[in-house]
Amino acid sequence: MYDLEGKRSLVLCGTRGIGLGVAHCLARQGSSVTVSGSDHDRALTAVQLLPGTGHSAFSCDFADPTNVGDRVAETGPYDIIVLNSPGAPPDTVEQVSMAGLRHAMDLMLLSLRNAVDAGLPAMRRNRWGRLIAITSSSLSMPITDLATSSVARAAVRPYLKLLADSVAGFGITVNYVIPGKINTDRLRSADAASARRLGTDVGSVATTAMEAIPLGRYGTPEDVGELVAFLASDRAAYITGTGIRCDGGLDRSI
Repeated sequence: MYDLEGKRSLVLCGTRGIGLGVAHCLARQGSSVTVSGSDHDRALTAVQLLPGTGHSAFSCDFADPTNVGDRVAETGPYDIIVLNSPGAPPDTVEQVSMAGLRHAMDLMLLSLRNAVDAGLPAMRRNRWGRLIAITSSSLSMPITDLATSSVARAAVRPYLKLLADSVAGFGITVNYVIPGKINTDRLRSADAASARRLGTDVGSVATTAMEAIPLGRYGTPEDVGELVAFLASDRAAYITGTGIRCDGGLDRSI
């Protein structure tokens, strides 16, 4: 559907959850995919399960933005970089700390910035590139039990918008996907934290959450991956500097 033959993709944090779903969708469209993760063995296992050939893996530490940039530079060049990152541990606004905020900025902004800086020279030379970030619904509505993560992710959107303006003349697009409630380990952890706070069980929290989603279910990592594959293709060549929701209709704002 989206011809990505001959394109080399990097999916940061691609060993599980949304990142792994994105990696599968890009591979199905013909791209060779490099998956990064904090655990090298887990990253190797992830790429062995991808369809197609030419895939690879590396490990890096998102708590060390310099390490992320170095690893992207060493393993590139890439045509497509999916800017996915770990999130901060669940917490409420009363639990937000200076140390936690600094750590979250390293994970969710500075590591992505270093990956971009490492990948852009080749994209500029080729006059073609795709930078696609995986963000969060907290961009429009901060999440009570993910307070530090919500604050840190708020810095990513203006960075991406400014970046899109800067590189558009080179045929490089920059967009971001805003997932809703996607059935991953992180969502299950957030549901568990909500259940503890409310004094109820996880099943009740999930049922209530799904009742608020017009499509009536949690999303899958592949739901997000299909949108990323479109944005990575030439069919999306005139889309840049924008965020697209993939949330089953959960966000009712216009």
